[in-house]
This record gives sequence, C-alpha cells and structure tokens, in this order.
Amino acid sequence: MALIFVVAICILLVEVTSARACMTILVGRNASATGEVLVAHNEDAPGRYTMQTHLVHKVRRHQGSTIKFEPGMSTLELNETRTSLLWSEAKTYNPDNPGPSFCDLYVNGNGVVICSNNCADSREDNPELLDGGIGYGLRRLVAEKAHTAKEALEIACALVDRYGYASSGRSYAFADLEEIYVMQIVHGKHYAIQRVPDDEVAVIPNHYTIHEPDSKAHGYRELVDYAVSRGWFDKNSGSTFDFAKIYQAPDSYGLDKNTHRHVRAFEILLDMDLSGLLNQAWETLPFSIKPAHRVNLAMLKKILRTHFEGTSSDNSGGNTPHFMKPLTVCNIDTLESTIIQIRRIPERIILHKALGRPCFSPYLAWYYGILAGPEGYEDKEADQSLAEHFATQPEDMDYKNNAWFRAMEIQTACDILYGEESERVRREIKTIEDRIERELKAIDPQIELRLRTDPNIARAMMEGSLMSWSSGVEQCMKNLKAELKIIQAEAVSNAVPGKNFTVRVPNNMTLDKSQCRCGPSYLPVSKWSECVNLTEDGKFTDIEFSSGDWLNDATPCFTDLYLCLVDSSGKRHAGSVKIQIRRF
Repeated sequence: MALIFVVAICILLVEVTSARACMTILVGRNASATGEVLVAHNEDAPGRYTMQTHLVHKVRRHQGSTIKFEPGMSTLELNETRTSLLWSEAKTYNPDNPGPSFCDLYVNGNGVVICSNNCADSREDNPELLDGGIGYGLRRLVAEKAHTAKEALEIACALVDRYGYASSGRSYAFADLEEIYVMQIVHGKHYAIQRVPDDEVAVIPNHYTIHEPDSKAHGYRELVDYAVSRGWFDKNSGSTFDFAKIYQAPDSYGLDKNTHRHVRAFEILLDMDLSGLLNQAWETLPFSIKPAHRVNLAMLKKILRTHFEGTSSDNSGGNTPHFMKPLTVCNIDTLESTIIQIRRIPERIILHKALGRPCFSPYLAWYYGILAGPEGYEDKEADQSLAEHFATQPEDMDYKNNAWFRAMEIQTACDILYGEESERVRREIKTIEDRIERELKAIDPQIELRLRTDPNIARAMMEGSLMSWSSGVEQCMKNLKAELKIIQAEAVSNAVPGKNFTVRVPNNMTLDKSQCRCGPSYLPVSKWSECVNLTEDGKFTDIEFSSGDWLNDATPCFTDLYLCLVDSSGKRHAGSVKIQIRRF
C-alpha cells in the first residue's frame, strides 16, 4: 500500500513546474450577499517564501523624495503623503533575483484594495521601457496615494505611460466601496481596462480575461493602433477587437492550468456543471458573470479552497491534489489566501486571511482599524522590511516558531498523510472558523457604534478580538500537530549540496528504507531526498538521505524539512526536522 502511495505521487508530480498561479475573484456590491464589494485572492509563488503582515502608518515626506525599489528598474518619485496601509508581504531569497516584484497585496486607509495576477506571457517582444521600467513600485505607489479605485487606476495608467511595465503580462485589480476596475497590462506601455459591473463577479486566473476593453478608457486607442501596427489586428476585417486573444502570446492562452480554474470557479458561482466549457475556445469565457445567488464568504472560501472535487478535472486519485495537473485553485504554491470586505468606514474593513494553502488553514479575521497585530505575523517593522525587500539575506529565511511555520508543518503533514487525517484537519479548522464568525457577527455592530462615539474603545475591541482569535488559531495548530502525531526529528548533520545528510528519529517503528523521503514543504515528495541507509541503536534510528537535486537551489539557512516515513506495515508517518542548509 505504501509503495503504491509513493509511486502514485511520483507519477502524478514528476512533471510539475512553477505555477505562477494566483487567483482573484472580484464581487460587485450588488452581487454580494453583504452588499459590500468583496475581493478574494490566493497569492501563489514557487519556492521557499514566508508571508508577513505589516501595519504601515501614515507619513509625510520631503518634496521630491525618490526611491529605486529594485535593481535594473526606474528610480521613482515618491508621494509626499503616504496613507496608512495594511501590507501583505511575500519574502524570499534568490541570489539571481533579489526580491519578489509582483506578490504583495495592499489595503489602504482610504479603503482602496490592490492585488494582482500574473497573466502568463503577452506577445509583446519589443517593449518600450524607461530605465528598465516599473515593476514592484506600481502597486506600492498606487497604494500609498489612491483615495478611490478610479484614482488608483489613473495613477497606475500614468506610471505605465511614463515608465513602461517591466513584466510580460499582469492583471491588477483596484477596488473600493463602490466599484472595481481591472487593468491588464502588456510588457511596455499598453494596457486594457474594464470595470466589473456592480451585479456581476469577475474571475481572474493567469491569463488575460478582458476581451472587449472599455473603448472610452485611457489608452484604448493606443492599444488598438499598436496591435494594427504589429499586424496582430486588422480594423477592416469586420472582427471585434479582442484584447485577450490579440495580446496573449500564442503559447500562453488556453492552458489547462488556467482554464480549469476559471471554469470551475464559474461553476461554483453559477451552481451548475460547466464541464462542457473546458472543450471550448478559451476566449469564449466571459470577463464577468451574474452569479446564481448573491456571493457570500462561504462561497468565496469554497472557490479559494477548491481542488475540483467531484468533477472530471480531479485526477488526484485520492492522493493530495496540491501538485496535480490541471493545477487547482488551492495548490502547493499558495502562500496566502485573503477575502476582503470593503466597508464605508475604512477601520471596519475586514480581511479574512489564511496562511499558506487555505484548505488546511483557518481564515483569521483582521479589522483594518487595529494599531497592532498578533505576535508571529511580522518579523521586521514595516519600513525596515520595505528597505530590505530587494536585499533579503539567506538568514532572513531562517525557521522561526511563528504562525507561518506552524501552518507549513500542518499542511505538509496533511499532504504526506492525506485521506482521513486531512479530513480531521478540515473539521478542526471549520470549528475554529465557526467560532470566529459567530463572535465577529456579535461584536461587529458594537464596533460600528463605538467608532462613532469612542474610536479608542472600538480599536481596543478590534485588537482584543483579533488577539483572541489568533490565540485560538495557534492552539488549533498545536492540537493538530499532536493529533497528527508529527514526529519531531533531530538533525545529526548539516544539509549540503552533493553530500548525504542524516536525521535522527525515535526507534519506535521498523522503517521501510525504500519508502522514506525528506525534503522541503514547497516541493512534492517525488522531488525529496531518498533514504540511502538506516542505522539503529535501540533508542534512535539514524536516517541517512541522499543530497537530492533540490538542495542545489535551496536557500542556505536554518530551515524546516519534512519526513515522509513508511513503516513495515505500510503505514505512513509525517515528521519534521530543523536543519542548517549550507552551500559548501
């Protein structure tokens, strides 16, 4: 049974490549069960990352202040006033690419939300860029200044017009209390714009979704004229100008990893089987739809957590679906899942945040109006973290006993064990989420009242609730760790590329050497190191693992690795070990 498990995983996962698979659902206020604009987003990126949540205070700057966010790109003019921000930051270390340019999500003190999705590749091969163009700075400068979604769009357009966009293809969502705009950008200085209708929902995976851009929007004429000049569109053909079809690179549209997520999300929103759409042309999928029912938080959680269960897209075969093809909405590269309720008083905006893969992680409710977040969600103060965002050092990625790594341990163990154990985790997560939702429903009207009469008491209520809920989530993670019986191993040696390394576990079972694996949470078991030797001394078993190709690219830091162990009866066990990875 165990051999079948490992072989099945290897066959299923061996060809998996980097996902670049963020997912966004944008709900117009008249399509929402709460009457609020809702933004739901899964942030995905491959490799070793950590997520931090920063509370950024409002500041004034000297006139003419500038910043160069990242190497090889333009120096940008900073806004004189930076509004307050709630900033969700993705951190990683890569010696060849010093920081992630396109992951972060923002909510600002004016009630504006900014997030984005990679849109695979555009067909632009001759972009116009000023001094390397703009990348990370686009969302940051928009977040710092915008008072409305429309102003956010205007700022973004002006920045792209001036500098040119440095990435091949990307979709930005700008949302506020009243409306949502989507801006889909091509490498260089061209983009399409469309507003999400108030009674509709837009779904954005990793391809362009705007087919008929707003012809009155800024940049539309230039977008069409450029396509004509490149021979991509003939005005005299009688065909409608289809931005997505014209500007998506031919080898980047209609990909299963995008269309399956797109269609299956529509299924949940429309409450109907749409399997037939998977065989139709990708460009027939509409930009937005009217849902069958007003969209609530439960529906958005279902979409962000889906692995296509019960559909023909699910080919996981009972194993963990996080690595399967076609790529699922909730997958191995999901770093964070967020659902935002945008409200008239910005302090009452609620962010429901789940760390890592949301199927194995509870959504924790954050009020925007707090002045301090719970312990374990921020390693460095916001301004320092911004200054170091593109200068991350290997030690910045060290293991810490915080919320992020607790979530990774539970999620990786669930992928190893799956089946009945994963269902147990989901039940426990639902219990803590139900508690948060009940208490939130009870206290929210009181907070609204107090914000009008005594904002300090309202803020204390917000912070007290968040601390209580985060403590509940922390205890939930600790309980699950015990219930899953995650083996705590000890590192006997460092992990070095090209050399074997050894970890020690209690000698309370007979292990099948051929089935034991060790590796990082962000890779499938098929890519982990294999066991080459077992040594028992009566009390402990030393497990020697081969180096594995993954170590060649691993961040040299004090890291958390995970163990997939199979005993002689065929039973699987999950373990974890903290170990130092060194380059030499």
